Amino acid sequence: MGIEIERRFLVDGRNEKPWRTGKSSAMFQCYLKNITHIDGKIMWNGNLLVEEERALSNLTTWRIRLSDDTVVLTAKGRRIGATAAEYQWNLSLELYNSLSLDNLPSVKKIRHYWTGADGLIWEVDEFEGSIAGLIIAEVELDKEDQEVVLPGWVGLELTNLSGWSNASLSRMIKDSELN
Repeated sequence: MGIEIERRFLVDGRNEKPWRTGKSSAMFQCYLKNITHIDGKIMWNGNLLVEEERALSNLTTWRIRLSDDTVVLTAKGRRIGATAAEYQWNLSLELYNSLSLDNLPSVKKIRHYWTGADGLIWEVDEFEGSIAGLIIAEVELDKEDQEVVLPGWVGLELTNLSGWSNASLSRMIKDSELN
């Protein structure tokens, strides 16, 4: 089982933006419901996404991300503190293009990669669309109590606040479109 340990922070983007000096990627990610895992096949809406023999349990969030012509299916478990189970599979661009993803909860963002003073890589997401202006930074860790040098431009820590995940943001956007 894969494990993700990360801390997340709000970022005030009104000042200098040092995270924009490195590599960046445009991302579109959407969230899937009604995933089935039967007989080693992970299926969604009648589409075979991947074959996976490992037992997968307690996965609450399924996401497809398109970034620079790379497609990744991710399944995450419920977050406890900064830690959650996480599985990832590469999908073909052909499969991605065949899926009907138009009306799913989704987010668009530019992800910037920035190296901190301690050598850790920060992923800084600048969201687009109806939540443009929102910036969230996250840093992945090897263990929950790992020391992190926080950059001066991070603000409120979101790690233990449930409504700030990308999945939650995508549902908020989808709900606002319905009203």
